[in-house]
Amino acid sequence: MSESTEKTTLALAEGFDTVTKTEWIELVEKGLKGRTIEDISSALTYEGFPINPIYTKGDIEELGGGNSYKNIMSKVRNELNKNPENNGWEVRQTYFQSDPSAVNEDIKTDIAGGVNSLLLKVTHDTNSSDNSAAIISSITDLEKLLDGIDCETNKVTFIPDMSAIVVASMFAALMQKREIDLNKVSGSFGGDPIGMLASLGFLQGNVDEHLKKISELAAWNIQNMPGISAFNVDTTAYHGAGVTETEDLAIAMSTAVNYLRVMVSNGLSVNEAFKQISFTISVGMDVFQGIAKLRAARLLWSRISEVCGVEDNIGSMVLNAMTASRTLSKRDVAVNMLRSTSACFAAGLGGANSVTLFPHTNLLGVESKTARRITRNTQNILLNESSLGRVVDPGGGSHYVEYLTKELAERSWQTFQGLEAKGGILQELLSGRIQEMAEKSWKSRKINLDNRNEPLTGVSSFPNLDEVVDAPSNVEKPKIDCKLNPVVANDVSLLGHDFVSLIKTAGEGGTPQKLSEVLSKTKTVCDPLKKHRLGEAYERLRDQSDRWLELKGSRPLALIICLGTQSDYTPRVNFSKNYLAAGGIESRELNTDPLKFKEAIDELNGDLTVICSSDKVYSESLEATVKALKSCGAGMIVLASNPGAKEKILRDLGVDLFIHTKDNMLETLSKIAQRIGMG
Repeated sequence: MSESTEKTTLALAEGFDTVTKTEWIELVEKGLKGRTIEDISSALTYEGFPINPIYTKGDIEELGGGNSYKNIMSKVRNELNKNPENNGWEVRQTYFQSDPSAVNEDIKTDIAGGVNSLLLKVTHDTNSSDNSAAIISSITDLEKLLDGIDCETNKVTFIPDMSAIVVASMFAALMQKREIDLNKVSGSFGGDPIGMLASLGFLQGNVDEHLKKISELAAWNIQNMPGISAFNVDTTAYHGAGVTETEDLAIAMSTAVNYLRVMVSNGLSVNEAFKQISFTISVGMDVFQGIAKLRAARLLWSRISEVCGVEDNIGSMVLNAMTASRTLSKRDVAVNMLRSTSACFAAGLGGANSVTLFPHTNLLGVESKTARRITRNTQNILLNESSLGRVVDPGGGSHYVEYLTKELAERSWQTFQGLEAKGGILQELLSGRIQEMAEKSWKSRKINLDNRNEPLTGVSSFPNLDEVVDAPSNVEKPKIDCKLNPVVANDVSLLGHDFVSLIKTAGEGGTPQKLSEVLSKTKTVCDPLKKHRLGEAYERLRDQSDRWLELKGSRPLALIICLGTQSDYTPRVNFSKNYLAAGGIESRELNTDPLKFKEAIDELNGDLTVICSSDKVYSESLEATVKALKSCGAGMIVLASNPGAKEKILRDLGVDLFIHTKDNMLETLSKIAQRIGMG
């Protein structure tokens, strides 16, 4: 910056009075009508730090010294600006079909619609029941998958359920066959044996063998295909198992450090090793936390690069953000579009290099052209029409975002150091402690899910009982041509242990099984991570309701007894309807004289009754109402109220259950389902 430029710098705050945090709080409390700022403060995050209603520059400075605010912001921006061509993010799409030709058709449609980065899940298992991965039994199938696809302008990243060297050898052979300039190809071969072990619970061969062969692949990449990384640290399985955001980042860093050590020990320089690692990280529905999480990831990776002595010009972290699988629901699936939009917005503002969203019908096994179009256009709108891609680090400077970034980074670093002190991610995974960490964090989250303190729209909150659920598609498995080159099939000596020999073998028609012979016949085994989704427990109740509907022609019915005036009962009636619908139970209001209860109950044939009104009306009419219902054979009686100290008295009166904002909603709905025979 020149001297003259410095003198003309515009001071945007000039002319405005300095306002203290205390003054801000006083202003806010004027509008709270008697409540204080503490009354609206959020509870602790799952990481253990509070979310406050107001943040100022002082909050950032208090965390780590007077210059911490500027240091954090400039650090993240410096990392993002290491890529001078950076202009938004890559629109990445993934595919969920087993037929390579069918996937190819989807790819071509997506590219025409704005997609410029491909995430290809591939398998060699022709007997797999999983139809979400393209079956690649030889280079012939890979040719079908990438037929007519320009691999120079579209990045290609693989998620293999085999060793990365297998798919890498076939891809390299295909590129050579097409006479493509390997220097112009970019993406990742997706080598992540530790992540694969965590997800599947096993690896064919020893982990060290996988790491050594992928390190050899990395060395080959550097010399021949420098735009492709050998390793991709993918923590989506851990996130899907329930870990917190800080645990997720810590696991990512520990895994990456493990891969760095292996590559350096196998002869690569630290600068070369850093270029051979990319990341795939989940982003959920909390926009601000998503922004801060990705910014924190760059801070952590930058710190590791500093410790390792990496040169500044190497480039920043290559980061793919993906919709968190645990946030998706099988009910009211259209809402998944909104969740993906929130995740994409957070990822874009957080500085992701690429973003991958799932079609909203993904969990149903249904992937219409419309669903895929909506998925890619969600990104196109945010990237191009909303212009989010034209600003580097737009969240930077926000006191709240900077606070979250620093907190997430510091707590992730502490967890990362704890993992490293115990031997690193692999040792912790094999010992079962990572699985225990994930389950502990999930159980903590599940308490809030069950209580509806963490609502899921369309599932636990505002459910749609009239929803028509699309049936899963019955996708036929593709017919795989397993004809092998007879020389390759019979002459094992052709299969050398260097990557050049693997490419030759792949080009001659070698199968994944044949290419995998570089690995031993042993298996590495651990307990696989358990997969969770936020809405799964409520979805099971809805499934029970669907079976009831199929058998009886209607859903379970709750008769809501409205006492007093409309203003007395309406708030709890609305609450009760929404509450019961989350369990698949329909509601019908009854505002009738107690003498006519029996007539109404017999006519409507309800499965339970719910009494709704104000506490004042309850004190006047509840006892008589319960007795009248009992005499009519109403069966199960539920009261919309928190009984508090009166619970025993009310139960003795004849009330079976209570529903209110403080109870365990899932537990109560499960009890109702059991009592009425819905299960």
